[in-house]
Amino acid sequence: MMEMIKRALLAFSVVAMLAGTAWAEPVVLKFACFEPPKSFALTKVFMPWVEQVNKAGKGFLKIDVYPGGVLGRNPLKQLELVRNGVADIAWILPSYTPGLFEDDEVVEVPFLAKNALEASVSIWRMFEKGMLSGYDNIHPLMLGAAQPYAVHSTFPVKVPGDMKDKKIRAVGKMQYYFADAYGAIPVGRIPVPQIAEAMSRGVIQATLNEWNGIRTFRIDDVAYYHCMVPLGTITFLVAMNKEKYESLSPEAKAVLDKYSGEPFVRSWGGEQDKDLAKYAEKIAHDPKHHVYTATGPVLEEWKTTLAPAVEKWIKDRPKGATLIKAYKEEIAKVRAEK
Repeated sequence: MMEMIKRALLAFSVVAMLAGTAWAEPVVLKFACFEPPKSFALTKVFMPWVEQVNKAGKGFLKIDVYPGGVLGRNPLKQLELVRNGVADIAWILPSYTPGLFEDDEVVEVPFLAKNALEASVSIWRMFEKGMLSGYDNIHPLMLGAAQPYAVHSTFPVKVPGDMKDKKIRAVGKMQYYFADAYGAIPVGRIPVPQIAEAMSRGVIQATLNEWNGIRTFRIDDVAYYHCMVPLGTITFLVAMNKEKYESLSPEAKAVLDKYSGEPFVRSWGGEQDKDLAKYAEKIAHDPKHHVYTATGPVLEEWKTTLAPAVEKWIKDRPKGATLIKAYKEEIAKVRAEK
C-alpha cells in the first residue's frame, strides 16, 4: 500500500512540475530602437533576428520590439535605457557615448574596410579577443559597423580643399581631426535624426555618413552632393542589460547565444551591403543628385591630406597602433574567407 502511495505522489509531483513549466509565462525582453519602424535596420536585420529567437524560445523566451523611440527617443541616451532597466536590449551608437568605447574608433581609420561586412566581422572578432574597452557592464549581442562613410553635402565636393571653411558635422575625435586636416569647421552633438534639419537651417553644410543614414533620416532631401571616398565608419551595438542576461535560464541563454554573436554580425553587415548597393544605384540615376567617386590621384590626395589626422589619433591612443594592426589583420582574414 505504501509503495502505491509513493508512486502516486511521485507521479503527481512530475505532473505538477510539467504543468508548472507549461503554465509559466515566458520571459519577455524589451528591445528599444530609436529608428523608424520601416527602417532598414528593423525590417532587414532586427525583426528577422527577433523572429528567430522567438521561434526557438517559444514558451520560455520572447522579445518585444519598441521601435521609433517608444522607450526613449534620444539616440544619445540608448545605453542609459539598458543600464537603468527601462529596456532589456537596445540599439546603441557607441560614438554617442564619448570616452567609453574609445577603442571602437579604430573602425574610423579611413581607407581600410571596403564594406560593412568586413568591417563588422573584424571589429566583432576584436571584441571577442578582449581587445576593446567599455564593454564590462553590458552583454553585447551584436557589434558591427556601417558601410564606409562618404561626404554628403549641400555643395560640390571632389577634393579635400573643397571642404575648407565649411561647417561639417563631426562625431568622435577622428572626425574632428579630419575637419582640422581639410580646414573645415566641425560642429558636434547633432544626432543622425537631426542632420537633415541642421542642413536645411544651415547649421551644417556637410556630413560624413553611409547610405543607410542618408536614406533613413531623409538627409537625401537636402544633401544633393555625394563624394564617395572611404572615410572610415563607426560601430553599432545591440547590447543587453548584463544582470538581466545573467538572470535568464540556461535554455534562454542558449537561444540568445545561438542567434547572437557572429551570425547576427554577419546578417547586419551582409544585408547592409546588399540593400544599400541598390539605393546607391538609385541615387546615381536621380537627376537631383550628383555623385562623384574619388579615384587615382584624387584618392591619393585625400589619403595624403588625412594621414596627419590618423597619426594624431594613434598618438592620442596608447593602443592606437596595436588596434590598427589587429583591425587590418582581421580584415585580411575576412577577405580571405570569401
